[in-house]
Amino acid sequence: MIATNITKATNFYDIQDAVASNVPVDDKHEFYIDFSKFRSSFKEKQIFRNLAINDQTNECNVLQQPKKIFISGYRGTGKTSELLKLTNAIHETKCYFTIFVDISDEELDTNNIETVDILVLMLEKLLKKLKDSGATIDENIMQSFYDWYSTRIEEVNKNELASVSVDAEASMSTGFLSFFKLTASTKSQLKGSSETKNVIRRVFNQHFSDFVIKFNEFVLAVKEKLSSSHTSYKDMLFIIDGFEKIGTLTDRRKILIEDSNKFMLIRTHMMITLPIELFGEVTNLRNFSTILHLPLVNLEQVGAKETLREFILKRVDRELFEDDATIEEIIKFGAGHPRQTLQIISRAYVEAEGNKIDKESIDDAVRQMGNELSSLNRDELAVLKEIGDGRFPPTTDAYIGLKAKNIILEYSGENSNSINPILEANEIYKKRLMDQ
Repeated sequence: MIATNITKATNFYDIQDAVASNVPVDDKHEFYIDFSKFRSSFKEKQIFRNLAINDQTNECNVLQQPKKIFISGYRGTGKTSELLKLTNAIHETKCYFTIFVDISDEELDTNNIETVDILVLMLEKLLKKLKDSGATIDENIMQSFYDWYSTRIEEVNKNELASVSVDAEASMSTGFLSFFKLTASTKSQLKGSSETKNVIRRVFNQHFSDFVIKFNEFVLAVKEKLSSSHTSYKDMLFIIDGFEKIGTLTDRRKILIEDSNKFMLIRTHMMITLPIELFGEVTNLRNFSTILHLPLVNLEQVGAKETLREFILKRVDRELFEDDATIEEIIKFGAGHPRQTLQIISRAYVEAEGNKIDKESIDDAVRQMGNELSSLNRDELAVLKEIGDGRFPPTTDAYIGLKAKNIILEYSGENSNSINPILEANEIYKKRLMDQ
């Protein structure tokens, strides 16, 4: 869910909403801050170059082969905000008709999800974007796919295990709007009862090869129509987010690693977020895609701390902090991690004795967060000891797990590791490390 009506806290009791750390903002929101120049190894021009867009003139070449770009990064480091900004910027170049797909934004059941669910959602989002943009799509462009799709829905509705039928009215009518309603209804059922979604999945998976062919034919026809119309888009790009919110690591790995070939079969460009814990498993993906990593904000770069101060003060009025030293303490323990920075403020707000966030409330927040991070096993402690000694530990399950927990922080590439300062300052952790 993207922030829309959240505003700056000018009253102490407004702070909780203003620092909600799990609500992303796009570059049109008053809270948005551009951290791109402080992310060391990541540059937005890498995205533009991979898509053959001149980042100075916005001119572009049409790529003959579909480009798949995976972007990895920590939870809460700003991937979604970056992707939303890129969606707007790339769409405005007219090089790509961009479709933003957030699988976790109440669109699908992330605790029970399969790859085919995401492909249905992609189709529904494409049709919605075409409808909302006023694009004129001839019925004969979509008729073959519509006929195939509605036939599959008829199969679903005939199955006695489907407790709720997909919108029968939509499946029996014709036209572009009917196709959109039909895919929206299918998506809705994929959030519903397990029996119904299982029937839908079984039917579409049984015909998966045909599904891909029809999907690709439709995308190609739409691209040709868009390029020849007054909109003059040259190509199409799906930007797909929300994979880190899929319920289990097993499910995330199944969709993004084991089923990655299914995404590759779709003959259009995609930009896909990759959860940090799967970054070590991308060897196979590198053979047919581009892997980019979005590191944290590097506090050592000139201007980074000032930008994080602006990030904080866009959300919370300066008068709600005791002094500038309090804000500096938040920045230090936030460690260039936007979500962690907001979480410190949220915890300190709860702990504050008065109606201002002060040094004592920050100390309480940092201690509590450190206690939570200190629950580590022996393998994890051994990895942290190696890093503390200036060595580079191998990419083991323990190492990847520590990244997923925001304990090992990365700023400028795979070999630039630091231990979260909240944990380093924790007395329980210090004692356990000494006993290691």
